[in-house]
Amino acid sequence: MPERPSPAPSVRRTTHTLLADDRPIRLPHAEFDGAGVRFLGDPVDPALFPSSATELWHACDGTRPYRSWLSPERELIAGWHAAGLVVAAPRPRSRPSSALTLLSPHPDDAQLALGALLARFGGRVVDVFSHETWTRRAHYRSRPALASRLLLAEERVACGVLGAGLTVLGHTDAADRAAWQEGYFLGPQSVDTARAAEPELFERVASDLAAEVAGDGPVLVPLAVGGHVDHILTRQAALHLIARKTLEPERVAFYEDMPYSLFADATAEAGRLAIGREQVSPVPLLIPASEAAVRTKQEALWPYRLQVLEAVSKRIVRHGRQLGAPGWAERLWVLPESADAYGELAATAAEEAAQAG
Repeated sequence: MPERPSPAPSVRRTTHTLLADDRPIRLPHAEFDGAGVRFLGDPVDPALFPSSATELWHACDGTRPYRSWLSPERELIAGWHAAGLVVAAPRPRSRPSSALTLLSPHPDDAQLALGALLARFGGRVVDVFSHETWTRRAHYRSRPALASRLLLAEERVACGVLGAGLTVLGHTDAADRAAWQEGYFLGPQSVDTARAAEPELFERVASDLAAEVAGDGPVLVPLAVGGHVDHILTRQAALHLIARKTLEPERVAFYEDMPYSLFADATAEAGRLAIGREQVSPVPLLIPASEAAVRTKQEALWPYRLQVLEAVSKRIVRHGRQLGAPGWAERLWVLPESADAYGELAATAAEEAAQAG
């Protein structure tokens, strides 16, 4: 029996329509096999993606506003957006992107945790363990090279939506490292195991991050909630740089790893940190976000189709509403040295959210 195309390959997380100044960006999961188009391995209905639309598809690269196309083309693009084949980057921010540097253990970690912050201020994401092959999608499990390529392509699209820069360090994900074949989540008392099990890798990561945090801009570090070894290694490498005085504590804040912070205790994890001569732990600070920033974060999470469940993204958005009620927020953990700088950032975000609301 011939395979029946699906009328819509995906269900959108958001229901908003494309705005005139939105920049459509195609997702990297489309495959052209001569007989038609597949998306995430499934055939796409020709009514949604006619063969004549290939050139238009490739033109959706985030550089053109939606209003710049002719009406029939806009209709096709709107259909792709509704079906989840493209995402919408907002109009580029009027001010230059900020000097924020976000240390992301893997592609998607920074965006899951701080997508609204990136949407508002921009910055640069540094992916540490960026060579991954693991996926929830059966179509890609037997195609690890393709999965690895697509996971990075998803990250580039998400950064394009957020207007953020991207640096890829290329270290291998724990799921593909021999040291963690029996499991890569560590308990609170096993933090030192991460460094001791792979000392050479730790030194390489610390050296790479030293180069990436050179300068004087803010640096956001994973709190390592949930105990994933790669998150712990990234955090411990940053703490190592602080101890060596390569990274100033007044530049540093920690962010809550998502989705782990939905079911693990971020407060307890922060309390286990003791930093600097005073051996202090970071304290929480909410960063409010406007509805426009939340919308942009939702768009930026949609490209992560190989690993992130739709239900997880929805829970993260709900969590932000619970944190910021009656508004919306993401939470950082700041040190006494960095409290003023990040307090100013929070105040700027709050003022914009209030004006937009």
